[in-house]
Amino acid sequence: MAGSSADPAVEAARIWSDALTMLKHSSVLSPREKGWLEGVVPEAVFGSTIVLCVDSNDTLQAIQGNLNEQLLHTLQTVTGLTMFPAFKVAPKSSKSANTPAPKQVKSPYQMESAPTVEQFGRDSYTGKHAEPVAKPEPKYQAQPANEPQYPVGGQKMNRDPETHLNKNFTFDSFVPGDSNRFARTVALAVAEGSGQDFNPLCIYGGSGLGKTHLLNAIGNYALVKDPSLKVRYVTSEEFTNEFIDALQNPNQSQGQIAAFNRRYRQVDVLLIDDIQFLGGKEATLDQFFHTFNSLHQANKRIVIASDVAPKNLKGFEARLISRFESGLTVDVKPPDLETRIAILRMIASINGSKIPNDVLDLIAERFTENIRELEGALTRVTAVASLSNQPVTRALAEQTLQDFFTTDVEIKPTDIIGQVAKYFHLTFDDLVGRSRTKNVALARQIAMYLAREMTSMSLLDIGEVFGGRDHTTVMHAYTRVSDEMQQKQEIYNYVMELTVRLKQNSDK
Repeated sequence: MAGSSADPAVEAARIWSDALTMLKHSSVLSPREKGWLEGVVPEAVFGSTIVLCVDSNDTLQAIQGNLNEQLLHTLQTVTGLTMFPAFKVAPKSSKSANTPAPKQVKSPYQMESAPTVEQFGRDSYTGKHAEPVAKPEPKYQAQPANEPQYPVGGQKMNRDPETHLNKNFTFDSFVPGDSNRFARTVALAVAEGSGQDFNPLCIYGGSGLGKTHLLNAIGNYALVKDPSLKVRYVTSEEFTNEFIDALQNPNQSQGQIAAFNRRYRQVDVLLIDDIQFLGGKEATLDQFFHTFNSLHQANKRIVIASDVAPKNLKGFEARLISRFESGLTVDVKPPDLETRIAILRMIASINGSKIPNDVLDLIAERFTENIRELEGALTRVTAVASLSNQPVTRALAEQTLQDFFTTDVEIKPTDIIGQVAKYFHLTFDDLVGRSRTKNVALARQIAMYLAREMTSMSLLDIGEVFGGRDHTTVMHAYTRVSDEMQQKQEIYNYVMELTVRLKQNSDK
């Protein structure tokens, strides 16, 4: 297995020796294609990534072209894992042809020469042939390495007070798939500092598909490579609120605006999430425009995330959209079946649950678009099994899930709040108001959980509906209810009964 050796260089040499032997005896490859492999020197293995040195760009292009598919298949056969090669161009004059390259940097994950756009291959970005390869990623010792890339309720917030990064969102927790591998590769290049041609990087896609995770992973990785960097992750809501706060006191606004500008214009890496919510906020957008220009002119890294491509952003001036499009735009899509199964398997592993493969297959086949629904289905099945002291079986899963997610009509958050208020004998205003009494707080948290589960709304949107609350409050509510469903029969019953009522009403 890759990574089983204590020495990454020794493990890489072993894997490549076995792979090269298989490739040389392949009847699929021509003598010329086999010849390209002679100049490849293994350097190290990090998790599912093997670092390979090649002697020229020509060799790299040949391997990433016709040889790519055969190479990936052979690496998987040799290791029993899905391995990804990361290449670095190292001319023979500077590398021994038979010796792995020595480490010349403090971190074993920093490469001498990071891939450029040309080294990845321009055609890769249009999907015409081999997909871009991943760079090795740091193994964050403080983080578990088995969290899914996609945001899930069981994933705890671990926010750094200075950078605002969630330390739990790293590249190590990535579940690769055809729908997101390119976005991951480019994000990793930006985090490495080698993606100058990708500045700014714009990542877009539907809610719950990993955009926030990628932004945080970029910041966390960049700091592992260079702890002296100034990195800041911010949502558009936080950016707006900070700007408004700086303007509020006329007597101090000059100094506060100056402090605001220093906070954002002196960073090395700016990561801004949910950029679409700045649309129509003219003063804030004007401030962001000048911040963007200041950073871009100083060659600082800028990464933004949105639910739509830059060209489709509403309420943005053309001058700002053109700046977004001057870099690279990548999208993330819903994961394919294999990736959904891998995500479920990882969630089960995190929770310490042993789930039969046929149950994972059932859930992955039934829930295809919304990753939160995918996890919600698994939560329900494991909760029923736990509360009734039954084993998790396919029959139990089918029975548990038959009444849920059976309609394509999205339920409105106001319907959820109204139904929950009625169920708990409260008012709509109670749930969106500021009351913190125990019964209101519980009902509000359940309503937030259901809004997260049954709509495609972001945490930010849900918080706004519930009286302008912060997205972290919504995530806390979701996590708490999800956890208590596993432990308390009454909480499970509340959620199940309300889900059925909401579904029945939406079908009328």
